[in-house]
Amino acid sequence: MTTATADLDEANACHDDDPQHAATLLRRIDPSLLTADRRALLGFLINHVLGEKLGNWPEAHQRQQAVLGAAGEAAGLPLWRHAAVAAHLGADAAQAESALMALASGTHAPRDAAQALVQLAAASLLVPGLSADAAGLRANEALAALAAVHARSVPTLDAGFAAAANNLASHLAERPLGDLRSPALQAALRDSATQAQRFWQRAGNWVQQERANYLLALSANALGDWAAGAQAARAGLALLDTHDVDHAESVDRAFIEQELAVALHGAGDTAARAADERAQAFAGAFNDAGLTSWFNDRATRGAALLAHHRR
Repeated sequence: MTTATADLDEANACHDDDPQHAATLLRRIDPSLLTADRRALLGFLINHVLGEKLGNWPEAHQRQQAVLGAAGEAAGLPLWRHAAVAAHLGADAAQAESALMALASGTHAPRDAAQALVQLAAASLLVPGLSADAAGLRANEALAALAAVHARSVPTLDAGFAAAANNLASHLAERPLGDLRSPALQAALRDSATQAQRFWQRAGNWVQQERANYLLALSANALGDWAAGAQAARAGLALLDTHDVDHAESVDRAFIEQELAVALHGAGDTAARAADERAQAFAGAFNDAGLTSWFNDRATRGAALLAHHRR
């Protein structure tokens, strides 16, 4: 393993707990020493650590240019997207436009569609640092262009739209309970989860579509929309029933059953107990401390949401 690869692995492992150390590691990586798939991870971490966590978007922009230079003609959608987002947030207008056009040209996409993706991806990186109302407004601005894009389809960008909307909804759904009272944030959460599901329906495989329904259920439950939460959870379970013949996705089933139980509890439906029992049975087979901890954290969050929406 090269030093560059080792530094990248270490940065990836510590970026949430110690972003300053991760930044130090990222700054000493020569992207020309990485394989193509590892350069994609480097591009993600540059924006996530230097930009999102440390607020140094000009440096993120400069380092994305170095990654693109190392990739040359092999640069693909992830690298163009990361570079365009960093330029959008950390460079002057001319540089941002150049990066945007490189993304559009490289993916054979219209400029406005590429711009919509950049704005959405940028919003997913910025909203964690904003207040509830400001986060909702920023997210809603970015989401406004998606309906038109979905209507006409941009195949090369559809998965990117799905992933960016997914990331945005995942963050918004986990905001502090008080933030969920913001009308702007509520609208952004509802729309981002819906858009993620719509784009994964078109661009994803069945597992991605099933997980999009899970996110839709989780988001609806965060908003106290129990009927929508139950409907989305059941749609995800139906996909598992149809496709998961070898039970490879039993972890997913545990978490979807858990969200179904929350929705049914919220609606006062006696079927909630059976959903709880099914979720617990699947979770009991995890044999993974991290997954068990995550499941328990989700149970705590579900109980808090039920109490929150009863007030």
